[in-house]
Amino acid sequence: MDTSFGLMYDAEKHIDLRTKEQAMAATIDAGRKPARFVELDALRGLAALLVVLHHLRLLWETDAEPTSRGLHLLLSSLNPAGNASVILFFVLSGFVLSLPAISGRPQSYLTFAIRRVFRIYVPYLAALAAAVAGAYWLHGIITRSVWFHTLWSEPVDWRLVLQHVLFIGAYNTAQFDNPIWSLVHEMRISLIFPPLCAVVLRLKSKWSFVVAIAMSALAGLIQKPPFMVDWPTAASVHYAGFFVFGITLARERNNLGAWFLRWPGRFIAVLIGLTLPFLALYWLDSYGSSNSIETALPYASIYIRDWVIALCAGGLMIISISSAACKRVLSWAPIHFLGEVSYSLYLWHVIVLLYCVHLLYDKIPLPAILLLVLVLSLAVSWCSYHWIEKPSMELGRKLSSLRRRSPAEVTAAG
Repeated sequence: MDTSFGLMYDAEKHIDLRTKEQAMAATIDAGRKPARFVELDALRGLAALLVVLHHLRLLWETDAEPTSRGLHLLLSSLNPAGNASVILFFVLSGFVLSLPAISGRPQSYLTFAIRRVFRIYVPYLAALAAAVAGAYWLHGIITRSVWFHTLWSEPVDWRLVLQHVLFIGAYNTAQFDNPIWSLVHEMRISLIFPPLCAVVLRLKSKWSFVVAIAMSALAGLIQKPPFMVDWPTAASVHYAGFFVFGITLARERNNLGAWFLRWPGRFIAVLIGLTLPFLALYWLDSYGSSNSIETALPYASIYIRDWVIALCAGGLMIISISSAACKRVLSWAPIHFLGEVSYSLYLWHVIVLLYCVHLLYDKIPLPAILLLVLVLSLAVSWCSYHWIEKPSMELGRKLSSLRRRSPAEVTAAG
């Protein structure tokens, strides 16, 4: 009896000691972890909402064709939101992904890759499955919108589905879910991000910024003879420059924040940072006879346009993490919610739009459909975040942690 009690006491004491050691290690690690900027999550959420409104506007304008000039101007003001938001996403990714390395805790390549795949690719596959199912059952021409029928316009091509799964070659990324074109570039750049970040952090900040600009110049160069590289491949090089810019911002965030706080006109800078990209793009989008920036402007002008947006996005990011007023606004519960579900909202809203329009068009008014799409997109995004994104990220963390532990530790933990 005494012996068993002694054994039990020793076991309990061992467990208690082990728990304390784990808690101490977690506390030490927590102190070394890079800070998480919830303000940047909020910016990502607001940008995702702008993309949603941009796509709702596209369907409304191309199907209903409003004749009111005031309404047309109001809807057109959302036109630059889609592209500007994606540029912000790229700069944000470079900023956030580089923080562990900047704080002295770089991840191994395999750890980074595993976590990135489970963060982006697995939720993407879930959305792709829902989009392919809808395209299989509901494809066809039902509205007057030319833009809308670039999606789910024809029977499912399973070779195209395979290309979407493997991210191979230049293919029609608009057939199933229009926003996924940016995820192709995000995943490609993620595969080279750790070595890219290591190289950039060895350079002085001014030279890393030069490298970022040079990547866009290289993208323009390889599209011309004798290289003649296709635009999707060249675009990945171009967008990688925004990741490099994000790394540079992350490294210089304290210096830039201090400079901002010393500047008395910082609230004017907030206003300029918010409005300049959209005003510039609205003017560029009205240039010439075409409404498409890509056809109205040469490639060099597209690169310049994107960098104007990137610089304004970078300024907005620094202002958001430096200004107490901006932090309070971006911490507001509805905006915080948008930040949490931003990736799912970006990924699922067009799929929700396609399902709703195919099932309800000519049954209820189009404005009612668009309002329903907005509400359902938020609801579906919440479900996706909690039931797909979070479990997938947790699984990625567990797998990357198991990889770093010895077989004996894994057995003991099991």
